[in-house]
Amino acid sequence: MPTSKTKQLVPGANSSRKLLNALLCFTEARPFWSVPELADVLDLSITSTYRYVALLREVGLLEGAPEGAYRVAELVLSLTAACQASRPPLADIARPFLARIRDEIDETVLIATRSGDAAYCVERVESRRQVRLQFDRGQAMTLHRGSMARILLAAMSKKELQRYFANLVDTPEPALAAQLTEGVLKATLEQGWTESFEEIDEGIWGAAAAITHNGMTIASIGLAAPIYRVDKERRDNIIMLVRDAGTQISALLDSY
Repeated sequence: MPTSKTKQLVPGANSSRKLLNALLCFTEARPFWSVPELADVLDLSITSTYRYVALLREVGLLEGAPEGAYRVAELVLSLTAACQASRPPLADIARPFLARIRDEIDETVLIATRSGDAAYCVERVESRRQVRLQFDRGQAMTLHRGSMARILLAAMSKKELQRYFANLVDTPEPALAAQLTEGVLKATLEQGWTESFEEIDEGIWGAAAAITHNGMTIASIGLAAPIYRVDKERRDNIIMLVRDAGTQISALLDSY
């Protein structure tokens, strides 16, 4: 059941809270709900749940779906548009930093964000080398493999992490599993960066740092390169560059 992140609950708003929690059950991972299913997960009576669903349909936020289920209506897209309009332009702010790092190390540098249970490349600046790694905008990355995705995984709530790993089909090998424990992910979140060795492709090293906005991790900046091109000294330099860029982009986002 979705819960408020507010430390102190607003008094006298219990019914409104239940109504909003019903709407928040609809996610990318679970877009269809029946009234009995909502009632069960929200611990409500069937009668009360029907009333909340009816109200959400009345204002245009929910609509009927096949087999007696409900789904989010198109009206919600206006909320998405409002959200996007109010956010700072991450790609525009980050692009000069990507280019600066690329110019110094001549490897492809990327920005990734999370949507649901995947990370997605949203901006990149390509290496000028003939042999380079290809990452397309919109390309999905599993959250538990690779440094850029793991930064975003570490920022998920404990409940989100439990659900993610419970649904995981790709069982991590022992070396990777050691990077995915609650303690290690918490340390990754606190330090704001991580690196990876051959977690996605053989012979590939990666490094990434968090990009934050108002104290919350919203993206990661990072790169991946063939191990033969990055000795220990070069890796340390890349990590410093990526971390510094993450810090500066975050500061610009907060001042937007």
